[in-house]
Amino acid sequence: MIDIEVGHTFDRRSALFLTTGAVLTSVLVLRMLQMQVFNYRDYKKKSENNSFRIQINMPERGKILSREGIPISRDAPIYRIYVVPEETDNLDELLNTLTTDLKLREKTLKRIWAQIKKQQKFQPVLISEHTDWKNLARVSAKNLPGVHISSGYSRVYEMGESGAHIFGYVGAPKKPVANAPFFTTGILGLEKRFNDDMAGTPGQTVMLSNAVGRITGEDEDQFVQPTPGVDIKTTVRWDAQRVLYDTLIQHNAGCGVALDIETGDILAMTSAPGFDAGKFTSDDADEYVEKLMSDYTKPFVNKTVEGLFPPGSTFKIVVALAALESGAITPDETVYCPGYWDYGDRRYHCWEHKGHGTVNLADALAHSCDIYFYKLALKIGIDVIRKMALRLGLGEKYMTDIFPKEMAGNIPDKYWKEKHIGSHWVHGDTVISGIGQGFILTNCLQLAVMIARAMSNKIVVPRLIYDDERPKFKSLGLMDKNIKFVQRGLERVTQPGGTAAGSAINVDGAKMAGKTGTSQVRNISRAERATGVLSASQLEWNKRNHGLFVGYAPLDAPKYAVCVITEHSGGSGPAARTVAAVMKTLLQGDK
Repeated sequence: MIDIEVGHTFDRRSALFLTTGAVLTSVLVLRMLQMQVFNYRDYKKKSENNSFRIQINMPERGKILSREGIPISRDAPIYRIYVVPEETDNLDELLNTLTTDLKLREKTLKRIWAQIKKQQKFQPVLISEHTDWKNLARVSAKNLPGVHISSGYSRVYEMGESGAHIFGYVGAPKKPVANAPFFTTGILGLEKRFNDDMAGTPGQTVMLSNAVGRITGEDEDQFVQPTPGVDIKTTVRWDAQRVLYDTLIQHNAGCGVALDIETGDILAMTSAPGFDAGKFTSDDADEYVEKLMSDYTKPFVNKTVEGLFPPGSTFKIVVALAALESGAITPDETVYCPGYWDYGDRRYHCWEHKGHGTVNLADALAHSCDIYFYKLALKIGIDVIRKMALRLGLGEKYMTDIFPKEMAGNIPDKYWKEKHIGSHWVHGDTVISGIGQGFILTNCLQLAVMIARAMSNKIVVPRLIYDDERPKFKSLGLMDKNIKFVQRGLERVTQPGGTAAGSAINVDGAKMAGKTGTSQVRNISRAERATGVLSASQLEWNKRNHGLFVGYAPLDAPKYAVCVITEHSGGSGPAARTVAAVMKTLLQGDK
């Protein structure tokens, strides 16, 4: 009986084991069928992806061109050597080898180690960007683990400091782009504004690797050619831009804008001092940026649109046209200037302490008589002055899409003062407004537009991107005779006896006219006037007056308008001479 029971028990266990085995075998077979037959394509694709390494190929960035087609900013082909720290077992030894082969400087090594410590180990670290063929071959031949060599582009800024604020520069984006460690984007100026157009479309190379990650080849079927970016053609004239900056920088700091009156084309636009964006990727970048940041002349500020200055006596053009258009005066009416004017409880001084004697409108413009314009401003009132200032383009922003920090400045009236200062407008505010002081603030681009509109009687609007189509500006609506009355005075400014006689030019008969201006940056006390006003050379740099000049040429048919502001130059002479140099270049280019 026992043997029979044991046999039955054994048979049941055998059947259980056989059944379980059959089930498991069936499951395995079905799973293999699913993986190798039914889901073959999915698993093959996953397997292939695990053996791929995608390399993003950056396209050549579009150029920024002058109006003549000369590259201002362009890409230059380069070879980079970089290291991926996680791909090497001995990073110290690897860097020692590269230091010897590439003769890396201590400062370069310091930069490399700093980058390694602050980022993930899978992220690449640049070792050498502009690598010559000899060093490239030496490193490539050693097949060092973790070392990669790639071709790419580096941005070249042909105008250097003279174009930095306007044309801008490129740099690394805030968030790294996967598989594109050296991806760049526009950071400032035109490079930023037209980044999407200039950037182009990246391509890709699919690298095949074996089980240990070694590259074994390329998948040519998945190669995508990068598409180059679009070129951007500007209105800037190469020669005028260089002359403007090179002349302006001799006076330490300032800004300038040159316009084509007929089209509004910006022919030159610069802020001094500038900066060399090409140095931002060098090993000395930190020291260079720190030096710029601490510079009292503020190299990072685009003073052409961000800098606000009292327009000084250049504003007398506005006051003169406002008075003539309102019918408040005739050009022959005279005012006597003894060098001062007592009004109310205050004495207002002319810049010429000896006085100008009896002057009419043309005399007052030619010699920049303050007393004439004090009285004229009071006669017509701030509202009439403000209206004309706005018509001539002051108080406007023109290029916030390119220069988001552009400032509108301030053309004040009674309501502005009550709102922002908390006090009522008084006659004294109107008096000093007549010579472009007080609460009035403008930028360099606005003043260039002002002289362009005043001399053309058209609503000139500046533009920086070249267009074959000539704009059709609407009429400003001024009386032609009034413009001619003002021009008579401005023409005498650069003639003997005028405030800018030393800046006269003559290019095959084409001459320049304009208006000088001095922006006062400090108050002069009665005590100082009694003992003698300090000269610019006796003052600290930041306490000296700004110098301004707005000019146009030729006299008979104004085509060019230029404004230059020289910071703390003490007077308008440097600004006038800079405008003369630029204007001469522009006129010579017409031959």
